[in-house]
Amino acid sequence: MSYIKALSSPSTKTKTMIFVLMLFLAMATIFGLMRYVDVRDGIEKSRKDYAAQIHSIYAMTLKRTSAFYLNRAYANLDSYGIKEALEQKNVAQLTGLSSFRWNVLKQENPYLLGIRFYDENLSLLAYLGKEPKKEEIAQNGEVPKEPKVGFFFSKHYAAYHIMVPVFVNEKIIGMLEFAIAPEFFLNEVEEFSNLKGYILFKGEEFIPSDEALLGISLHDGEISQNKKSTYITHAIKLEGLLGDDLAELLFFQDISDQQQKLLDAVYEAFFVALSMMAVLLIILNYGFNVLILRLEESEANLKELNHTLEFRVNEEIARRMENEQILMHQSRLASMGEMIGNIAHQWRQPLSELGATLMNLQILWEKQKLTSAVFEDRIKRSEGLIAYMSKTIDDFRNFFASDNKKERYCVNDAIRKSLELIEPALKNHHIVLEFHEEGEYEIEGYPSQFAQAILNIISNAKDILLERGIHAPKIEITLKCKEGKTLIQIADNGGGITLEPIEKIFEPYVSTKHAKSGTGIGLYMSKSIIEKNANGVLSAYNSDIGAVFEITL
Repeated sequence: MSYIKALSSPSTKTKTMIFVLMLFLAMATIFGLMRYVDVRDGIEKSRKDYAAQIHSIYAMTLKRTSAFYLNRAYANLDSYGIKEALEQKNVAQLTGLSSFRWNVLKQENPYLLGIRFYDENLSLLAYLGKEPKKEEIAQNGEVPKEPKVGFFFSKHYAAYHIMVPVFVNEKIIGMLEFAIAPEFFLNEVEEFSNLKGYILFKGEEFIPSDEALLGISLHDGEISQNKKSTYITHAIKLEGLLGDDLAELLFFQDISDQQQKLLDAVYEAFFVALSMMAVLLIILNYGFNVLILRLEESEANLKELNHTLEFRVNEEIARRMENEQILMHQSRLASMGEMIGNIAHQWRQPLSELGATLMNLQILWEKQKLTSAVFEDRIKRSEGLIAYMSKTIDDFRNFFASDNKKERYCVNDAIRKSLELIEPALKNHHIVLEFHEEGEYEIEGYPSQFAQAILNIISNAKDILLERGIHAPKIEITLKCKEGKTLIQIADNGGGITLEPIEKIFEPYVSTKHAKSGTGIGLYMSKSIIEKNANGVLSAYNSDIGAVFEITL
């Protein structure tokens, strides 16, 4: 009752509610953090995908442009008179024959700077379009043997060059070159991404046309912000023909909306937590009152139960002990019934001999051939037989005597004690019994109870062998040491245990024998004696020919 009063006090209620609220706040914080991380990861994946798409469109534009102008170059070279004019270094004929194609290409691509013709020494012969300055012409002294594409850089100049060598009779006579302004690629990416792009040469200061981009990072993938917006930078390096990457394309993606989305996710989680907290406060207040009421009812029921619990426990213990005693008594009675049969088997031969001795005395008396020496011999023989029969009764009485205290005894002797009592019955039914001993083993316990358990198992095996009419019946007992423990195996060739699961054979009143032969308590008591009084384990399993009972001590 004091516990209920303490629980129902205002201070306890307040402390409990504060604890629950703190726990809830912790869970709400974790939920908010998980929500934030989830949204952040989604946005991060979207950014990476967007960046990959920008780089992909640039790469595709390079590939598509190179293929297109290589095709146009070969088409122009295959036109009438172009190779001849180039071989003859006829400038007028080169420009005249190529002017129509130049006008068409220039109309298609305003960023095409020009078509240029070079001789075999890479000297400029003719051009259409913008006149190239000296520093805008690649001068490495020889024409490439295969088509070559890439950016050519000089001071404040960058252009994408498509260079195609010209052969006549497998001899290089010159080169045709297309030059495309980098703004073409900038424009292609801008159309796809809707982002404003810039070309920045290495070493130059970045001065954007949009003042909002001042102070923004120029490194690829970096996020930076100013007072108004947050940007992520996408940088694409322009690969030079000579391995000099002296310029890059810059695109600045405004991700302010995405950053705001992250903040909105935090605010959302916060407001959801507040709403749930308000509902929780109402539920807690109501639930606390209901809980106290239920606890008071439970305490009353518990007090009533405590009044009767001790009596009920003692009553149940007494009932179980009584049942154990009844089972033990029934087991002993059943064993004694079997022992009476064993006594009959042991007395059969001495009784026959005693009857024969008395009959011999009568015949000798009738024929008047009974001498005092013969009479005394027959009397001594009869006394010996009677003494043997008396000893048999004593052996059985001692076997069923109760053990009062634990003692250290030899397992081999206890097994032999059981065998002495049942062996005549086994021989009478022509059941072969073999006992294999690998050594002498001693344990502490109750020897008579242990011998009775062994006798129950052997007797059970005997009954099964007789009931099933097994040809050449056999019981084999093995005593040995395994892993530091004493192991006893009692095996027969009776066909095995048919009960499933096999462990049910040790339950009380469960028997595999015919109803007239079995009580169902012998194996139960054997398991109880082995495991409770001998601190061992009794188990059973089937071999190829029969059942095996295994005792581990």
